[in-house]
Amino acid sequence: MVRTTRIIYVCLALTTACTLFGLVSPTLSSFASSRAMPNVQQSQNQPGLAYLPLAKFQLQGIDGPYHTQGHLILDANNKPYLFHGIARDDLEYDCGSDGHYTQQELAYLGPGKSTAQAVYWGANLVRLPLSESFWLYGNPSIGCSAASYQTLVKQVVDTLTTLHLNVLLDLQWTDAGKQAASVGDFAGDAWSMPDQDSVTFWQQVATIYKGYTNVLFELFNEPHESIGWSCWRNGCLITNDSSGTTGHDHHGFTYQAVGMQTLLTTIRQTGANNLALVAGRDWGFDLAEISTYHLDGTNIVYDTHPYPYGEKRAANWDQFFGDTSATYPVMSAESGEYDCKSTYIAPLLDYFDAHDIGWVTWAWVTPNVDACTFPRINNTMTGIPSPGLGQFVHNYMQTYLQMLAGQEIPVKLKSFT
Repeated sequence: MVRTTRIIYVCLALTTACTLFGLVSPTLSSFASSRAMPNVQQSQNQPGLAYLPLAKFQLQGIDGPYHTQGHLILDANNKPYLFHGIARDDLEYDCGSDGHYTQQELAYLGPGKSTAQAVYWGANLVRLPLSESFWLYGNPSIGCSAASYQTLVKQVVDTLTTLHLNVLLDLQWTDAGKQAASVGDFAGDAWSMPDQDSVTFWQQVATIYKGYTNVLFELFNEPHESIGWSCWRNGCLITNDSSGTTGHDHHGFTYQAVGMQTLLTTIRQTGANNLALVAGRDWGFDLAEISTYHLDGTNIVYDTHPYPYGEKRAANWDQFFGDTSATYPVMSAESGEYDCKSTYIAPLLDYFDAHDIGWVTWAWVTPNVDACTFPRINNTMTGIPSPGLGQFVHNYMQTYLQMLAGQEIPVKLKSFT
């Protein structure tokens, strides 16, 4: 497959911002010469299409409504658009939020002029992980109603829209067919597959946000466990389900799972044509069989979640999502690492850029969790990056802004080990 690489070098001169924040701001590298954008519909894609250089993409602001063509996402002017964003974590487990969704605090996720006390990241997309149980039933244990949760989500979406940022609404946690709440788990958890409540969730969410040109839908966070591709696409009975080693609910529920095709069809039946992200198997990572099990419909973007363990390492990126990106639009709505370093993320982000894959990093959250065991990118709610992962991702995002400013693009970031 066609590849492009950047030249790795050590930054010799630090800017004032480097001195203030301990950050570097190198620029991006040049890619191969521009190639013609494929003029085919998603159902007619052809493998081996050439990837575009970054200079051909729109990289900032709201340019929706977005649509897909070939392996690309295009904006309202039919120009290729590449998303790079941040997951703002907590709405899937906190019905009332952590209290840090003010306009100023959300603004730090996007472009702006940084100071020693406050750092702007330059993202063009913010991912909001949600709970279907909170959305439909609230959390009666703390007096949080479904209506108040829905209002909170809308306030955050409207604020991000005012800040000229795109928003990805992600069905992160489900309720295993209403069973989670029956044992006092009102948030739900990361179950293997969506359920019938997920259909109701998307009927309501899509109806509300179908008129937002900057809102994308992520059908279901991370399908996992031993489900086959047929179950992934069309649904099946899930028995003794697991929310994984990081889950909090270990009841092992049995329920009827709803497939990704049903969720997509549900969204489209509301009249919503927003981009729909569809994560693969194996905790959202595996897209290897999409050519056989692809969904029917339009404006579909397949979603991969790479992390530094097991089969998700670099040697398998081509097989599990890179090859797919030559044929279908692909984004990564979540990635990160757990060791205060960027040895995994550094080559991954470069790989994404070389394969026309937009990406969202995990995660911006209140700094009450250890950044060396949880992929926390921020040290403060005013945007000061966490060492290693956070610092690298911030610097990488700045390179997109530098390119938009017309600066030369001869170099690449080095990872922070």
